[in-house]
Amino acid sequence: MKFGRISPAKFEKKSSIIADQIVEMVRSGKVAVGAKLPSERVIAGQMGVSRPSVREAICALQIAGIVQSQPGDGNYVCIDVVNEDLKIRAMGILEETDSPLEILQARKAAEVGVVRLAIEAATDADILYLKKTWNSIYELVLKDGFEPYLEHGRDFHAAIANVTKNRVIERIMSELLDATSQPLWIKMRREFIDEDPNRAWKLVELHNGLLKAITDRDCTKATLLLEEHFDMLLKEMYDRE
Repeated sequence: MKFGRISPAKFEKKSSIIADQIVEMVRSGKVAVGAKLPSERVIAGQMGVSRPSVREAICALQIAGIVQSQPGDGNYVCIDVVNEDLKIRAMGILEETDSPLEILQARKAAEVGVVRLAIEAATDADILYLKKTWNSIYELVLKDGFEPYLEHGRDFHAAIANVTKNRVIERIMSELLDATSQPLWIKMRREFIDEDPNRAWKLVELHNGLLKAITDRDCTKATLLLEEHFDMLLKEMYDRE
């Protein structure tokens, strides 16, 4: 099977165009149920797009139940008839939600500056507030595993923004963090963790280090840890095959 190159569309995401082409090949019978899709790298090369766009398109097709991932093997078409409702669902996931790649890039750019402002503005009471916020999450992780981090980890990042005492920053960070509750983000983050649980504990330890850096008022260490945090997510969520 071979995919055609796509042309940029002003009002449509590339990931949506990619998903639409895959769906149409299934609907036309050019790709049969049970067929294995080419690798993301191959699809990206054939369509003339980036791998992150392909990854997000395939993830949306997985959520819609059109494609199924076989860990260590690849992605397979798992349905023989793609009706209009399924297609609309897949397209809606992509068009109505933010790109996880763009969310990560935006958060990295924003939070590196936010943590520096937080350290400059933080009172001893603020430091205590941050400790209580993170330690409550960490205690749940030690007790119940990584799931509490997935559910409450954003609270620590929101708390750092609150410490800046800047309402604009709080509003911007709230919007960025809200985006991490969208289905595409949740699905991709879940795959990231399920493939290697050690990644989860690496993230937890990074946050432990971040709290210490803030407590020590070490801006350099705090920004380096945040950059490591987001670089790890970007690499592991998008660069793997």
